[in-house]
Amino acid sequence: MRKLFAALAVSTVLAGAAQAANVYPLDRATILTGSPFDFKVEFTANVKPEDIKVTVNGEDYKATLGKEAQFVAEEKGKDKALGSAIILRGVTIAKAGDYKVEVSAGSETKSVTWNVYGTGEKPKAKNVIFMLGDGLSVAHRTAARIMSKGMTEGKANGRLNMDDVPPAAFIGTSATNAVATDSANTMSAYMTGHKTAVNAIGVYADRTPDSMDDPKVETIAEALRRQTQEVDRHRCDRRSRRRDAGRRRLPYPQPQRQGRDRRHAL
Repeated sequence: MRKLFAALAVSTVLAGAAQAANVYPLDRATILTGSPFDFKVEFTANVKPEDIKVTVNGEDYKATLGKEAQFVAEEKGKDKALGSAIILRGVTIAKAGDYKVEVSAGSETKSVTWNVYGTGEKPKAKNVIFMLGDGLSVAHRTAARIMSKGMTEGKANGRLNMDDVPPAAFIGTSATNAVATDSANTMSAYMTGHKTAVNAIGVYADRTPDSMDDPKVETIAEALRRQTQEVDRHRCDRRSRRRDAGRRRLPYPQPQRQGRDRRHAL
């Protein structure tokens, strides 16, 4: 069992290290049409801007992302140089579909695919209520059903009210840098649809020490505010600080107060 968990941890780390360059949003990211996000490419070496090639579906990236990215000759860590990067803030994609992003600079290459999805022309719901049962799993629901309704010959004698609440779905909230998660990046996955690193909220945690410069993504509250101007927030107990943090950000793209430092999530 220990060998199995060790192999799983190694495969999780190596999956992101197979190619030198890093691209944000990550591979298989899902993005809402018209939703602003930051695009960033990190190289492990210092490269020249003229050596960088970025295409989206085979065309120069500016045709899809709308403007030219800022070139950073060298990003710096706390005690070492990290390599060059390009970043583009607040871009949007208007048309739904799959977008293949290919990046190269010298020997460094990376290819990721984004799924950009749209919504119906007419809204189907008047209101959206997001209720998070923190720590609630299928096992808890099964136990509650058995305790409250009883069981006969292997079948529950009744249903819980939550069993009939549509729509229902299962999602994964894994961290991008670890198998185990924490409250911050888990809430961020719920609120943005993007997986991120442990302790991060509303951003992709990049390699730089400054957590305030991380590539940002839009939260569901920001998306609703952008389209309807109507968002209400409610915290049901004093222990919900991290869960509330997923909704506490200012409208994009104003300066953000959340990053991968846990202190920004409290």
